[in-house]
Amino acid sequence: MRGLLTGILAALILLTVNGVVNCMGDFLVLLTDDGTYQVFDFGEDVDQGRLEEGDSVTVTYTGELGSEDPVPVAVSVEKTDAV
Repeated sequence: MRGLLTGILAALILLTVNGVVNCMGDFLVLLTDDGTYQVFDFGEDVDQGRLEEGDSVTVTYTGELGSEDPVPVAVSVEKTDAV
């Protein structure tokens, strides 16, 4: 029961992470500002057509970074100015 509640809460909380789009396909691979690679599924409202590999972005997501089951879901991906 505790695991189920933790999963439900993780799906409801929106978090953000910054990085560079490393790879795109059916999912997004982000190289984060701290040098780790994170994989995200795309939420239904994310416009993948305006993203390219190498773009600096802020990803708003649900779930837990590093989780493989389930993979975090990107609910918004916004381009940022590269620093």
